Amino acid sequence: MSASQNLKLGEKVSFGAGEVASNLTWNLATGFLLLYYTDVALLPAASLGILMLVTRVLDAVFDPIAGIAVDRTNSLRGKARPYLLYAPIPFAILYVATFSVPDWSTTAKLIYAYITFTLLGLVYSFLYVPYSSMLPMLTKKASEKNQLGSVRAMGSSIASIIAFGLTMPLINYIGGDDRQLGFTVTTGIMVLIAVFLYWICFAYTKERHTQPVSKTRPVVESLKTLIRNPVWRAAFFIKLLVFIRIGIMVSCLAYFAKQVMGDISLISVILPLMSIAIFVGGALSSTYISKIGLERGNIIALSIQSALFLSLFFFEDNRSAFIAIFVIANIFSGIAAASGFRVSADAVEWHEKYFGHRDEGLIASVLSFGLKVGLAIGSALTGFVLGWADYDPAVVTELSANALRSLLYLGPVLANSFLILCWVSLINNRKKETNGQLVNFSHRGTNL
Repeated sequence: MSASQNLKLGEKVSFGAGEVASNLTWNLATGFLLLYYTDVALLPAASLGILMLVTRVLDAVFDPIAGIAVDRTNSLRGKARPYLLYAPIPFAILYVATFSVPDWSTTAKLIYAYITFTLLGLVYSFLYVPYSSMLPMLTKKASEKNQLGSVRAMGSSIASIIAFGLTMPLINYIGGDDRQLGFTVTTGIMVLIAVFLYWICFAYTKERHTQPVSKTRPVVESLKTLIRNPVWRAAFFIKLLVFIRIGIMVSCLAYFAKQVMGDISLISVILPLMSIAIFVGGALSSTYISKIGLERGNIIALSIQSALFLSLFFFEDNRSAFIAIFVIANIFSGIAAASGFRVSADAVEWHEKYFGHRDEGLIASVLSFGLKVGLAIGSALTGFVLGWADYDPAVVTELSANALRSLLYLGPVLANSFLILCWVSLINNRKKETNGQLVNFSHRGTNL
């Protein structure tokens, strides 16, 4: 295919299937694993903050290894696509095992949880990193990168709607009073769907713009140049902060519905509606960004979203208004998600322009590292706060309710404040490029 031809709709949809697969499983884990550990496996909440932080940071450390592997892969099926063919099966086995903690002693159950969740993260790295590295391999056109970013954002939302909307009803329907059976079978169904979607992504996408293995540089040299890439730096912190925000919101919402709103079943309403809102934002993002601008548009969106989050405190007694404001606020999350994917692809193009190398796998892997560390921090904060507030599944206390309020209202606002600084840094970098203050670093060794 020549560079002038556009990607076909079927390939765009197939690429989005990989995002659905990734988020169907990982959003389920993000939203319900902590709840499963405390309320079904009966693990102590005070121990889970450390567990979520340690396992997810280890998971994130695996990502650069996966990225390096992608950059050094040379096969007839491509650099990234082969991983989508082979890795889903061990991932599926470990996924079900993670949600099937045996009825052992507390110490033995904690060891089991550490081992299964850590191994799950390792295998997931060899799925999500190769998948994430594919976008700049499919096209170099800015318009198509915007479209693929929107497809990813919408795919993430579709997966979230399914995971958040169906998980608890399926668990209750399948398991009844046996919550363990419900979790095991439900997670098995979800991960089998994910396996099928990964295989669709593998079968109907094509890598067109890749760096030959012969041009791959030593890892240390690649990391040094990566740090000097200002677009990658901004993309990294955007990923980190967005997923700190998501990690806080998703992991604490089930507890918030139970402890503050008094009805845990609301989680099956709030989370799917949140995902629908993100889907709408993702669908609107390409048009919104083209009219307002990438950086300016995100600064405006983040500012509006923060104001809406702060207003939630005043509507706790009005359930309909609370949910409506929360949903509207998350439309702007869809814009941010699509923009983050766009900046990640731009980082590859910037790297090639100024350093002469694409390093798609490494760039995607370290961005994924930021994503997973962000989720680790967000989820761990929920675990630490629940431990500090002496959370008891059977008792609602004012201390735990107020702690959850602080997490849900103030956590996203603080993350958004730092996100605005990231977008400002991209504006400054664009000005430097426009004024000719950046040189081609593949030919000159000047530092940024």
